[in-house]
Amino acid sequence: MSNWLPDLSAFPGPKYRAIVDAIAADVAAKRLPLGTRMPTHRDLAWRLKVTVGTVARAYTEAERLGLLSGEVGRGTFVTDPDKKDSALGQYLSVAWAPHPGIINMAVNRPSGDQGAWAVGPVLAQLAKRADLPQLLSYNLESVAQRHRVAGRKWLALEGAEVGLDQVSVTAGSQQALVAAIATLTRPGDVILAEEYTYPGFKSAVTLLGRSLVGVMMDENGLIPDEVERGFAKGARLLYTTATVQNPTTATLDESRRRAIAEAARRHDAFIIEDGVHRFLDPTAPPPILVHAPERTLYLTTLSKSVTPGLRTSFAALPGEVKGRFDAAIGALSLALPIPLLEAACMLIDAGIAQEAAERQRRDALARIALAGEILGIAKPRPAFNIWLPMTLPWTSSAFVAEAARRAVSLPPTDSFAVGRPHMDGVRASVTAPPDMETLAQALHILADLLACGSAPLAMTV
Repeated sequence: MSNWLPDLSAFPGPKYRAIVDAIAADVAAKRLPLGTRMPTHRDLAWRLKVTVGTVARAYTEAERLGLLSGEVGRGTFVTDPDKKDSALGQYLSVAWAPHPGIINMAVNRPSGDQGAWAVGPVLAQLAKRADLPQLLSYNLESVAQRHRVAGRKWLALEGAEVGLDQVSVTAGSQQALVAAIATLTRPGDVILAEEYTYPGFKSAVTLLGRSLVGVMMDENGLIPDEVERGFAKGARLLYTTATVQNPTTATLDESRRRAIAEAARRHDAFIIEDGVHRFLDPTAPPPILVHAPERTLYLTTLSKSVTPGLRTSFAALPGEVKGRFDAAIGALSLALPIPLLEAACMLIDAGIAQEAAERQRRDALARIALAGEILGIAKPRPAFNIWLPMTLPWTSSAFVAEAARRAVSLPPTDSFAVGRPHMDGVRASVTAPPDMETLAQALHILADLLACGSAPLAMTV
């Protein structure tokens, strides 16, 4: 741990602001190198003769600015301010725009025609409807009951059974995440997430001026005791993908889900449970929502199971937060894309969305099985991607760079990382390559790289 002790006399203004400015100055001058572990709140407060709350506020602001990164159970570390707000940008730079000739394994997306076979006929039906002008107009009233009924039906398929008055409809899960953060937290608050998490959530947290702290995981997902520790330190919100976690593919067992729910209750905290990949593992335990319905916001979407283009997501919400959540959605969008919502509901009502999800699940299973065969993974998990733990001499950054040199595009692991994760790994999408032949070609390249490292996989995907 650093013995850093700034001279605050050079920085005018409130003490907490002076500490932030001193951190920024010393990072820029290399007096605080990247990775330096900062003094604890109590230690720095005692040596500066300020309150612990002043230091806590300063560290929170420094995290918001990208100067520091807090990690549950480990401390606070100096990070690279140039990487602030870059997680989603880093991911998208390779996920959506790989160079020609590169095999894209960077983005998790529905395989095949992106659901065009299902959506096309429904859009044709919509084009012939007499009420099309009304659907295309400004629709400022609340979401129609038929949309919430379809949403409730879809949520129930994932084990999230709630009353109709607890269902909200949103234009995609990213909008729902922003609304949930805005509803449940205030600027400067600390939010917990897996030590590797969805880059879009990291981006939303930064946009809204909150601080994200990574919670340690193992091969089975979030460690409940670490979640408890984070809540005990003051965090009041946890974001988790409990089933087929992105990017590690871990699925929490029943006991961990129950323990996390009980921890949220003990500490008066909330949970955002992202069900984006729930359809891939129908045998997974019931959602955390079942164990703490008054503490859990369960979100799901059609983006991976049917098509990203519908921009339709559903949320199951505790009664006490639903009004504020809906108000946040209204502030973000004013009017939802009703024609897209209508198409989504038609697909659900006709059972076509369910068929599309099953097609995607079967295709993912076939692709994952191929990955297991080529990479020598004993029990591959159902997912859109594999997670390759890195052991020396490989690091994730070196592996990604070498894969790119061999014409395979992988997302930078840093885009998923929260703070300084205790494990290292690489995510490789099996659904992005256009066909099984191209996927096999890419997997053989990855297998050769792993063999070059002479290090066996430390855990299954």
